[in-house]
Amino acid sequence: MTVEKLIRLIDSKLEEINTVSFGIVTQVDLSKMRCNVKLKHRIHGNEIELFDVPLAVQKFSDSALIIAPKEGDIVLVLFSKYELEEQIKNREIVDVNELLKFNLNHACVIAGIFTAVDSLPSMNEDEILIWHKSGAYIKFKQDGSLEIKAKRVDFNKL
Repeated sequence: MTVEKLIRLIDSKLEEINTVSFGIVTQVDLSKMRCNVKLKHRIHGNEIELFDVPLAVQKFSDSALIIAPKEGDIVLVLFSKYELEEQIKNREIVDVNELLKFNLNHACVIAGIFTAVDSLPSMNEDEILIWHKSGAYIKFKQDGSLEIKAKRVDFNKL
C-alpha cells in the first residue's frame, strides 16, 4: 500500500468520527445546567440544532466554578464516544450501546470561545483572570499579587 493510499484510508476513517464542533447557544436552562446549540457549520446543507445539551463546568468534590452562558455565545461542543445521557445519569459505571458511537446526541458544551471580532481582556503569561463584561475583574498577577477592579467590593462574614 502506498503512503498516499494509507493517508486517504486514514482520512476516510477520521471523517466518520465526530468529536468536537463549534456552536452558537440558542437557549439556556440554568435550572438544569443545559442549553440548546446550533452548530456553526452546515451538514449536507442543513443547519443542525442540538437540544438540551449538558453544560460542563469546573466541578470537583462539592464545589464548582460556574459561568452561565447566554444566547448568542460561541461555544465548543464535545461529542462523547458513547451515550452521554447514560453516563451522566449517576455516579455509577454503566453499560452503553457500543454500536452508537460519536453521535450528535452525545454532545456536551465544554467551553466558550472568543471569536476574531470579540474584545479580548488584557492579561499576561502566568496570570489568572476572572473577567466580567462590565470591566470588573479579579486578576492573580505574575508576581503573586491580587488586583481587583470593581464598582464596589462587599466582604461578608461567613
